[in-house]
Amino acid sequence: MADDTIATVRRLVRAAEKAALATAGGEGWPYASLVTLATDLDLSPILLLSGLADHSRNLGREPRLSLLIDGTAGFANPQAGPRATLMGRAGVSDDPLLRARFLARHPGARLYAGFGDFRIYRVTVERVHFVGGFARARWLNGRTLVHPGRAVAGLRAAEAALLADLNREYAEALALIAGRLLRRRGRSWRMTGLDPEGIDLAPRTGRRARLQFDRPVFTPEDVRTELGRLARVARKG
Repeated sequence: MADDTIATVRRLVRAAEKAALATAGGEGWPYASLVTLATDLDLSPILLLSGLADHSRNLGREPRLSLLIDGTAGFANPQAGPRATLMGRAGVSDDPLLRARFLARHPGARLYAGFGDFRIYRVTVERVHFVGGFARARWLNGRTLVHPGRAVAGLRAAEAALLADLNREYAEALALIAGRLLRRRGRSWRMTGLDPEGIDLAPRTGRRARLQFDRPVFTPEDVRTELGRLARVARKG
């Protein structure tokens, strides 16, 4: 059961493009705001925040935060849907790979990401509270959710080159995968990001898509194997 819960939370976090951020206000009041979200390869949340924003000033005083990931869209009763609260500490990062991952997930942010007051924050997750619906709540240690750094080191080193190669090799298959497995139309799809839990896909125009793997993968070879398997499944219809 614990493994199933961890896998569910990972899928929920990877699929999320936004979250409610709670920080400690200067007068002691909890302060909630909407932020866009990406994840590092190990699942650590990545945020792009303006130093002029209240939540950034709050984090400068107190780095502890909570992120509410809401997966209840489409449920007639939102209380029956899944959500997860990630609790941890945020730190400013100058790692260009984190910036690249955020901008790949949110290309529109390129319009302002270069402004001097915007910085990348990486969140170290310490605790997680997952609610999967009525009477389905569980606390998790953040270390059981986030992948160890050594486990994702191979993907981190190869990600940029691997994306370029796979977009070239699977150009036609990606459209088939998007159409038959995700029920998304369009002939021109490309991979914009990958991680142990799946891949992010973008059409030439329109809404982006997320394809989840059946199991976590940690090497470029495993990514190729899983993508090949998905392509074969899509071809079978």
